[in-house]
Amino acid sequence: MAYELTWYIPDKVLLLEVSGDYTLKDAEDVDELMHDKLNHSQKQLLVLINAMKMDRPYNFNQIRLSQTYMDHRQLKSIYVASGDRLVKLAMMVIFNLSRARLLTYDSLDNAMSILQSHLNAIR
Repeated sequence: MAYELTWYIPDKVLLLEVSGDYTLKDAEDVDELMHDKLNHSQKQLLVLINAMKMDRPYNFNQIRLSQTYMDHRQLKSIYVASGDRLVKLAMMVIFNLSRARLLTYDSLDNAMSILQSHLNAIR
């Protein structure tokens, strides 16, 4: 399995950790899991994608078509952490038409810091 979906902050922020080769099957499974979490949420959620250990995907368009959760009304923002410029480009291609706001960062620490400051600002 090239991914793991957990709560970073329960009922506020989902953490999707991606490592190695992220396949179309992985993307379809993640889409189903994300829909489940978003459908059961009473408020808008944020997603933090840790792609620091993700291999460069070669099938951007197929993955993009499978990620329908990005248009869910309960998804507010997507934070992506990756030190690889091509992985960040892939994420921008995948989520460029998303209803949710997309933010990309060069490190997980930076993404978590900005995410926390955004959470503090909306309290």
